[in-house]
Amino acid sequence: MTETTTHLSQVIQQGWADHADDAAGVFERLAPALELVQAPEDLPGLAALITHVAGEHLGRWGEGLTLLEQLAAHPACDLASDPGRAVLRSQAVLQLGAGELAAAEELLTRAHAGSPLPEASTRARVLAVTASALAGQGRAGEAGRAFDEALGLLSYGPGKDDPAARALAITGNNLACELEERAERSPEEDALLERAALAARTWWEVAGSWNNVQIAEYRLAMTYLALGRPTSAAEHAAKCLELCRANAAGPGDLLFAHEVNARAAHAKGDQEAAQRERDLAHAALAEVGEGLRSYAEQTLNKLDAALAD
Repeated sequence: MTETTTHLSQVIQQGWADHADDAAGVFERLAPALELVQAPEDLPGLAALITHVAGEHLGRWGEGLTLLEQLAAHPACDLASDPGRAVLRSQAVLQLGAGELAAAEELLTRAHAGSPLPEASTRARVLAVTASALAGQGRAGEAGRAFDEALGLLSYGPGKDDPAARALAITGNNLACELEERAERSPEEDALLERAALAARTWWEVAGSWNNVQIAEYRLAMTYLALGRPTSAAEHAAKCLELCRANAAGPGDLLFAHEVNARAAHAKGDQEAAQRERDLAHAALAEVGEGLRSYAEQTLNKLDAALAD
């Protein structure tokens, strides 16, 4: 790996780290990042960051497409290769977000050419990313339709090695996180929130590890708490903790499992159980690594505030 390529990977990594707090600032770094591309393996990561920031965070579909067009024209980009097809899929996502359906369809056709996977896999992956982008821009109705279409396409039964399964798992989780955190949601958004969290659980079972599945159970518990359904939340919180215990999970995973069980017990009115789970979550903090500690502390502070209500 060359020094320049390493630098590009650092730019991409820093972009992902910064984009939630400063999407516009990250977007301004993306055009200069194009000059750092040297090899085909540089393409998918940069295309994904461009698509996510331009679409989901900023809704700057046209500007994102301009960057992707420049990436597609780069000498390292063979559009008939796997990295090139990743760029084409990213272009299709932003075209769908911009409402340019004919252009998106043409890109989808090109993105699938030569792929050994079913056509439904390519289409589902594009629709999944589009759904996240639309939800991020507050277009819940369109996001729900794109997500449901993607789910319907997976009726062919993709396995672990089919990237569509992972794409739907990731999108389901991301949609649930996005909608769950909103102070106000429409009934349509509530319905999408539940569908997304359930889909994440279903497809992580196919595409992921036990750890992905326990995180999906955590997400389902938080989803049902957000929807005001504490009994369902408690069921999934218990499954999260069961998976952690059965697989000798580390202290970080156990902390969050106890945290969500405390929240669920509190919502059900069982304050004794809530306090017990809260104490177990706090006890796990001492063993949590430095990289996760700050976030874990913030989570526990929020838990204590919630239990005090």
